[in-house]
Amino acid sequence: MTVDVAGAAAALQGADDILILTHRRPDGDTAGCAGALCRALRQIGKAAYILENPEITKRYTPLIVPCYPPEGFTPRYVVSTDIAEEKLFPDTAECYKGKVDLAIDHHRSNAGFAAKNLIRPDAGACAEVLYDVIMALGAKFTTDIAECVYIGVSTDTGCFKFSNTTAHTHAVAAACLTAGIDGGEINRALFETKTMPRFQMERIIFETMEFYEDGAIAVALLWRADIDRTGADMDDLDSIASLTRQIEGVQIGITLTENADKTVKVSVRTTKEMDASAICKKCGGGGHIRAAGASFDCGMEEAKAAILKAAQEQYHAAK
Repeated sequence: MTVDVAGAAAALQGADDILILTHRRPDGDTAGCAGALCRALRQIGKAAYILENPEITKRYTPLIVPCYPPEGFTPRYVVSTDIAEEKLFPDTAECYKGKVDLAIDHHRSNAGFAAKNLIRPDAGACAEVLYDVIMALGAKFTTDIAECVYIGVSTDTGCFKFSNTTAHTHAVAAACLTAGIDGGEINRALFETKTMPRFQMERIIFETMEFYEDGAIAVALLWRADIDRTGADMDDLDSIASLTRQIEGVQIGITLTENADKTVKVSVRTTKEMDASAICKKCGGGGHIRAAGASFDCGMEEAKAAILKAAQEQYHAAK
């Protein structure tokens, strides 16, 4: 069942003992949405918590960890934030597959797995949708909630540089600044500060990047050995997929990351001429038009061959 913002807010107002889910390898949008929603619900008198996510990184820990449930908490209403499909649930959320009451999302690939679904593909970030829900709930937009929302919006729009940035994106960001957040400091911490491991991983990417179709397709391989050698963690690898698209002439940027269990995470970033979601869909993934992803259980070379084939098909079809 599809609902609008008012319908989602009404459902939350009628619920209690609420548990909020984030996705695997949580980014700023899913963590920011969960953190903002939980704090807003508590403000209007609801018992609300965020399910533990074992993959949360230190960058986003302050957003969700303080909201983890106490031992023995039994939810009566389950909400997912920024999760396109149930296979993206973390291991801790396996028991909630088929039991989500409300999904709040902005991925056009979301087929509506919850009992009620608020899906806005026009939003640059799920946090934009969450902001509208919070306003409909009648909660006060306090600084702590605004920080969560701003982190979600800024990270999913590449600090407002990606083509998914809209007038509404900026309006939400303006509301966050009005609420008293330090936008400049947040941007500096998220986008302008690099650890030495991050710097080393960027060097490796630029030194080893491969090009196809006369430079229209760029492929970067992040091998586990290099990740371990540099000491890079998930925070260091956050948004690194956007590097491939920074090179002039590249229309499709592909980044493959070898996980510790030898599975492969693929991130695809495209310019306006190409559809990242369509490329990843051919490999069982999905996402947005300009930013999408897929996962492979095979090795790096096999995953590379599969995603490159899908990218080349998209490239030639669009010519």
